[in-house]
Amino acid sequence: MTNRSWLILAALSLSCLAGCENQAASYMVGGDKNHSISFLREQRWFWSGEVEQRIVVARFPECQRRYDLDLGTKPMADLELYEVRPMLYAAHQGNTWYALGTEQCQVQKFDQAPNPMPGVLLGRFKQKGDALAFEPNQSAPAK
Repeated sequence: MTNRSWLILAALSLSCLAGCENQAASYMVGGDKNHSISFLREQRWFWSGEVEQRIVVARFPECQRRYDLDLGTKPMADLELYEVRPMLYAAHQGNTWYALGTEQCQVQKFDQAPNPMPGVLLGRFKQKGDALAFEPNQSAPAK
């Protein structure tokens, strides 16, 4: 292969990756970097509208675990995070709800939407420009 062929192949390869997404954002519980809930999104193929989503629940040094969530889409639907009580949270995206426990780093999908709404809205993971970020709820009580 000539140098020109390699350049063309490299340019085509880069253009295939241009539409992909690989992002993460975290909520640090009480501002503690050792106690967090992180949301990750990964789009493997630019032509796919599906985005793999994962949540990482961590409370070092006791535990850290990663869980697959339902597939997401582009553009992203916000993922809301609620505190039910210390070390117990609920996450909501679209019609799907998850229970998140940081005591033993566990995640469970709800069979149906909770009624009434669980706990206090802490904020939401959302797309801000080209980056994924956690946007705190400004009206949530200070801890």
